[in-house]
Amino acid sequence: MRLEEIPGQNHLKSYFKKVISENRMPHALLLVGDEGFGPLAFANGIATLLQCNNAIDFVACGVCSSCVKSTQYIHPDIHFSFPVVKHDKFKREDTTSKNFLPEWRTFLQSNIFGDLNDWLNHINASDKGANMNVTECNGIIKNLSLKTYEGKYKIQIIWHSELLGKEGNRLLKLIEEPTPESIIILTCTNRNAILNTIRSRCQIVNVPPIDDDSIGTYLENNFSINGDQVNEIKYLASGNLRTASQIASRSQMNYSEDMLNWFRYAYKADPDDLNEWVTYLASKSKQDIKTFMRYTLHFLREYLLGMNLKETNSLRLSNEEKNVILKMQKIINRPKTEQLSFIFSKNIGYIDRNLSIKILIMNMTLEINEILRSEINKFV
Repeated sequence: MRLEEIPGQNHLKSYFKKVISENRMPHALLLVGDEGFGPLAFANGIATLLQCNNAIDFVACGVCSSCVKSTQYIHPDIHFSFPVVKHDKFKREDTTSKNFLPEWRTFLQSNIFGDLNDWLNHINASDKGANMNVTECNGIIKNLSLKTYEGKYKIQIIWHSELLGKEGNRLLKLIEEPTPESIIILTCTNRNAILNTIRSRCQIVNVPPIDDDSIGTYLENNFSINGDQVNEIKYLASGNLRTASQIASRSQMNYSEDMLNWFRYAYKADPDDLNEWVTYLASKSKQDIKTFMRYTLHFLREYLLGMNLKETNSLRLSNEEKNVILKMQKIINRPKTEQLSFIFSKNIGYIDRNLSIKILIMNMTLEINEILRSEINKFV
């Protein structure tokens, strides 16, 4: 992936181009941020630019032999290390990233913003713990001790470097005294999980959330969804492209309309309507139900913020959702909003448990009814 292909993040792109143009690229770089913000994409984008033979204004050309190999993740001077599990053909202590390179390349091509769970699902190992062992660390040292084959640099990308564990201490000398033309790019989601001995020897760059407009554009270009759905998803994703993509690909729900209907049915408590609603929601996948509940939590927090600010212009909501606020204000005040938020926050954690989804939803509906009925009003 080239830097230009990463949605948004223009400030960070400009920063790295400036660093490279001034020949100030650190020999050890730690990119910190949620996978959905793009630390792995940035690691690959930086590596592609550094190896490009025909960069113009520090933009990788995308067509030279180095760019083609870099974007296909087969460049001989760009090495990858990542968490793995025991390979069928090897002992665990002998299993390294090299044994999973074909799967890794297809993962990067299809889901470079994916997280560790996505990777483990990709290799059918979701029930196993992954890490990087002694043999992996020794392989990293060997990779950077060799001469370059055809690139300008020897680049080692270490994904989820926090899973190096104590074995990462083997890399300290390499990080502190790198071989000529060597660059190590580590990524992680939590800098505090990295060994302090490694963290202190790296230049740390935080990868921030992607801006809403860039996520919205990405959704419009890659999914068949309408404008209102784009707005709902980009606000719910909170800068996380992985989350946005998952919601867009899985969900066929109209979140704001469904949320309003839920509150209507709960308030009226008509048995036939309640049964129809519970059946409808329970027919969705657990992931869809959790996403819907997270949306409702997001909406209620913005709703509460709007009541505090006494305006809606600054809220991370679509125009349709802001119209919903006007309807809800007739019955849902601040204390009720806080109680509703607690119910949804509490029950999200119950979705994956071995219980009846229909009973869970019905119980939530009755709790919502009790809150909404605490004062006599007409709910519109």
